Amino acid sequence: MTDSIPTGIADLDALLEQLARGARLILGPEFVAAFLHGSFALGDADDGSDVDFMVVVRSPLTPARERAVQALHRHLHDLSTPWARHLEGSYMPLDVLQSPDAAGTPVPYFDNGSVVLEHSAHDNTLVVRWIAREHGLALAGPGPRDLIDPVTPDALRAEVDATLRAWCTELLSNPSALDDGWRQPYVALSVARMLHTLETGEVHSKRAAVTWAQARWPGWAALLERAWAQHPGQFGRVGTPAVPGDLDLTRAFIRLALEQAASH
Repeated sequence: MTDSIPTGIADLDALLEQLARGARLILGPEFVAAFLHGSFALGDADDGSDVDFMVVVRSPLTPARERAVQALHRHLHDLSTPWARHLEGSYMPLDVLQSPDAAGTPVPYFDNGSVVLEHSAHDNTLVVRWIAREHGLALAGPGPRDLIDPVTPDALRAEVDATLRAWCTELLSNPSALDDGWRQPYVALSVARMLHTLETGEVHSKRAAVTWAQARWPGWAALLERAWAQHPGQFGRVGTPAVPGDLDLTRAFIRLALEQAASH
């Protein structure tokens, strides 16, 4: 596949071009491909969205290449475009990407807006594989469909079911965990999205999941609409108090989600 920079947002496309070009220069023959997944692949991205990328490499990064990649991301982070502080993604070894059993293995990863390269399983999931394969946008090298095997609906549901149960149980066991102006709406949207995946065996945008959940459970429509309205500029609310009434409603929605997961 020929290289393409696909979002149509000029400063974001320029940033992605620098990311792909810089990764190619650092990795040389170890570079396989780069592509977008996440909101910009699924649709409904806004100025609060992460810029989720994946760079596929032939073999694990050496310590020297890890240092060079970290220097690249420091440079990108300091560019003038605000999108430079939204980059989030991984440097995924090809054999890991092509092995479903390797999902959950830590790989080199930059958290949202971070310049610190860590080893995390955050992006090494079947959910990310599904989004990338079915909707990923190529930046350089082969497209994701040429690199990633299909993820079955049952496998996707199983992973999301396990994640939903563990995450929701943890949130309910720590009542203060939700009391954050960013986290509370994020949890409401994410839970709706996971329930949508359990229903459909696919992954859709947060907006699509909210629309589905509002129709399925009208009593939660207002909570989810408020959560969606807070998505643009969401990171500006990190560390601020959550709306008290929405805290209680979100905890109740989490309990509903656990009941729904138990019925699947």
